[in-house]
Amino acid sequence: MAPDDGSRPACREIEERLLEFIRLELLSPGVTVDRQDDLLSGELLDSVAVLRLAAFVGEEFAFEIRPADFVIENFQNVAVITDYVHRATRGSG
Repeated sequence: MAPDDGSRPACREIEERLLEFIRLELLSPGVTVDRQDDLLSGELLDSVAVLRLAAFVGEEFAFEIRPADFVIENFQNVAVITDYVHRATRGSG
């Protein structure tokens, strides 16, 4: 899916940036992650890593994560985060 106005990243680009950050900054060496892997089960990311991920999402995609949006439904896995970023950056939250 292409950006509507050329300034908002496409879903594929969002997903790639998220996966790269998670792999390079949050996971132990040798651990892999897929777009559908549950990030919040406690096996991949601890609570500090989840906070770092949320900070990255807000900074990288230039929007403020509202407290009401910091829920499992928006951060369960990379595919879900990608959908959340896409919605948030097009203004429908």
